[in-house]
Amino acid sequence: MQTRLYFAYGSNMNKVQMRARCPGSKWLGSAVLPGYRWIIAADGFANAVPAPEDTVEGVLFEITQADEAALDIYEEVDAGCYAKHVVTLRHAGTTVEALVYLNPLTEPGTAAPAYLEPLRTAMFVDAGLSEAYLSRYILPFIHP
Repeated sequence: MQTRLYFAYGSNMNKVQMRARCPGSKWLGSAVLPGYRWIIAADGFANAVPAPEDTVEGVLFEITQADEAALDIYEEVDAGCYAKHVVTLRHAGTTVEALVYLNPLTEPGTAAPAYLEPLRTAMFVDAGLSEAYLSRYILPFIHP
């Protein structure tokens, strides 16, 4: 079975949600995307936008082709809500390339109400993000 690496930085770090959405996925642990900054985009959902001095903390998964197809649907790739990119990450002391979904909207917004709970669980419970990262990047957009 062919697999690829996938970097999650929003609600897909929520273990229950990701297990339901992508049952063939394997949680590989924390990863960092350099050169980007985390925001809630104008449409109310997480995004990583280019920012040379910043980093985005998230989770690296190994996903199957079926998982990727499910993510494409969830992220509404065909409608242009998110676009697929391959980025270079830091994971477990090495550099790896992984799939990431990026929103074309780069203006900050407010989190969609239905998105808050899975996002909070992902950010504050499941992903193990650093306190400094949560305070600097996440809390300005959501409050635990």
